Amino acid sequence: MSNCPGQNMRFWGPEDIFDIPCPKCGQPVEFFKDDSQRICKGCQKVIFNPRKNFGCANWCPAARECLGPEKYDSLKEIAQVEAQRKSDMERLMDTIPLQEIEVRLLFKRLYLKQGSIDRLFDPQELQKLQEDNPALFQKATQYYQQYRKQQAG
Repeated sequence: MSNCPGQNMRFWGPEDIFDIPCPKCGQPVEFFKDDSQRICKGCQKVIFNPRKNFGCANWCPAARECLGPEKYDSLKEIAQVEAQRKSDMERLMDTIPLQEIEVRLLFKRLYLKQGSIDRLFDPQELQKLQEDNPALFQKATQYYQQYRKQQAG
């Protein structure tokens, strides 16, 4: 058992084991706070833990030993991907004027809802908006296309 209080299950509370719905199929996926990812039993999608916090791995000299080399390296890779995703989201938001509150809130909601760190949001979620709110869908699509052009050029 780990000597690190953050990883030792004796120091965990009830909130440290939780379920989230799979963003693809909706089936509950159980996480322990130290899981970096799990595979949904319903659809086999890899789901990243939205509550994981291994901040100690960034500064603790014993992190590699405590977590194990495989988990430590995996967390470092995930942290890099998450940092890039966050940076991409900030750049997207920079393309949207502050007065476009509804569009900005939409992208924030889609970003937070995304269960995987491999993309900013699920395009199918944006597509669902087309019937319910065509004007918002059109605005959001235009801003996203503008962002994509900036990234490509």
